[in-house]
Amino acid sequence: MSIATPEKTALKLGFVPLLDCAPLVIAREKGFFATEGLNVVLSRESNWANIRDKVSFGLLDGAQMLSPMPLAATLGLGSRPTPMVTGLALSMNGNAVTLSAELYRALSPQLRDRPNPAEVGNALKQWISTLRTKPVFATVYPYSCQHYQLRYWLTASGINPDTDVTLIAVPPTQMISTMHDRMIDGYCAGEPWNSLAQQCGEGTVALTGYQIWPDSIEKVFGVTQHWADAHPNTHEALIRALVNACEWLSHNDNHAEALELLRLPPYLDQSAIPLGQSDTVLPIMQSFFGPGVNCPSLSHAHLMLEQMERWGQWHGGDRDQIARQVYRHDIYSKALGLERFSQHA
Repeated sequence: MSIATPEKTALKLGFVPLLDCAPLVIAREKGFFATEGLNVVLSRESNWANIRDKVSFGLLDGAQMLSPMPLAATLGLGSRPTPMVTGLALSMNGNAVTLSAELYRALSPQLRDRPNPAEVGNALKQWISTLRTKPVFATVYPYSCQHYQLRYWLTASGINPDTDVTLIAVPPTQMISTMHDRMIDGYCAGEPWNSLAQQCGEGTVALTGYQIWPDSIEKVFGVTQHWADAHPNTHEALIRALVNACEWLSHNDNHAEALELLRLPPYLDQSAIPLGQSDTVLPIMQSFFGPGVNCPSLSHAHLMLEQMERWGQWHGGDRDQIARQVYRHDIYSKALGLERFSQHA
């Protein structure tokens, strides 16, 4: 496979401090970006709206994104329309629903040890029926797997997410403090903000995103369509570097080093803890590499668009056209020399 010279080599990429920013951190710290001739600076952002806006306005060349974000930005949901694309899925699974310690204690008489989602949902429904005011739950962004997973689980439990509870958006890094201040009763977020809540006694991990939607793409690498068109060689180089980082992360022997790198001050700054390694948390089945993980899945794009339509965020259109415009398995395949084996789902 011949590799073309990148059009742009000095790049600034954004991330939000979560364990699944690991591919970007590893690609930089272990030299995978440099191997592709790229000089990358990583910019830690406080929330997902910052990521969206800075990529849209060209202040970032690209970023770690929630998997529905490029779709929502392209459709102009929550912001001006900015066509975006993703040529790479960075991670699969990784979310959990954490309830405040006080709420979980209230539900615990009805729960077994490590109850399933239906049991937790039934207990929560009964608890809500005793209240005079609606409980408040948070997700990280209105256009996120966390938002849709929480709604899906609540609905399956007989709880109307629009009338029985109040849903708000809170940045991942502020979930624990917001719950400590009793502003929310629970949240759905990515790691390490679930395990940390349990570790410090503020909350209990009640169920995982994997239990709601098994093997769901969680984060992607996103750029604007304009940037992708202007820098195709650079885009492909970024994808190769990030795939190599994802593969590196898949080896158990590298996990300890990965956590040490994530704990560095520019990244999670000591907040990284082993994922699913404690008996006190449910394993959330997070993965960065493997069959079906990294190629942008059109079926996942369809699922996200279905959720946007179901919950009144999008009023419908040509779902397949939008999915194919944004989720670019062709770019992924070309970057890795897999054109003949391009995945279409």
